[in-house]
Amino acid sequence: MGMNVKTAIDGRTVCDELRRDLSRIRYNPDLRKMLKNIEGMLTDISKKEVICRQSRQSFILEGPLASLNQSIDHLQKLILVAKLMD
Repeated sequence: MGMNVKTAIDGRTVCDELRRDLSRIRYNPDLRKMLKNIEGMLTDISKKEVICRQSRQSFILEGPLASLNQSIDHLQKLILVAKLMD
């Protein structure tokens, strides 16, 4: 927990870990939907990374990355609670 995602590639690695964690707990469609939303955020960040490289305006990523990291942290905590309840 507590990994700070800085690029879309880092985010994909974290999503793989979250998917693995979700497969180890009882089926929970809400948590899986949260992961799907995080993956959508990553797709958006990936597109914005291309724009940043072309325009050299890295501030474009600050807000989306902060939201992504907050969402990942929230989902990680919910997965932990689900593991503890099993």
